[in-house]
Amino acid sequence: MSRFLSYLLRHRPGDYPLAFDERGFVPLEDLLQTVRDRFPGAVQADVLGIVEDPHKMRFEFRDGKVRATYGHSFPVNFDQKKVAPPLCLYQGVARDLAENLLKHGLRPCGRQYVHLSLSAEDAIDVGKRGDPAPAVLMVDAEAAHASGIAFYQSGPLYLAGEIPPRFLSMWDPENA
Repeated sequence: MSRFLSYLLRHRPGDYPLAFDERGFVPLEDLLQTVRDRFPGAVQADVLGIVEDPHKMRFEFRDGKVRATYGHSFPVNFDQKKVAPPLCLYQGVARDLAENLLKHGLRPCGRQYVHLSLSAEDAIDVGKRGDPAPAVLMVDAEAAHASGIAFYQSGPLYLAGEIPPRFLSMWDPENA
């Protein structure tokens, strides 16, 4: 059910009748009806249990509406303020893509933002979706921010529009 919610709220599929506002929110009742069409036994507590999970922070529930906090493939106005990121951030990537990304930088690739993790361990977990033993790129977030790159925090992640290659290096667990 969590994956289905992510699909619905991050990618705005046209084959489901959900009315998104400009901030990416949909009414809980509409979302619940769509979930029930797929999972007939689902109740509001099931959906809210996933939405309000304090560990994942993938969703936000406010004023009777729900939205994904990151990962959108359609424009969403988060009303977020720029934040100063920590010194370093990380992204887990498939090993066969790492060298190309180090040369060309990180781009959103169909998403609204590049998603960056606070720790190499979190980046590895994310990277395992595409490679059982992913490479981890380290972002000199402090220098990128100083150069004018905007960072935003959403849920457990930091978001940026693009990270040029000069701010990237390969994370080495031996020297961590």
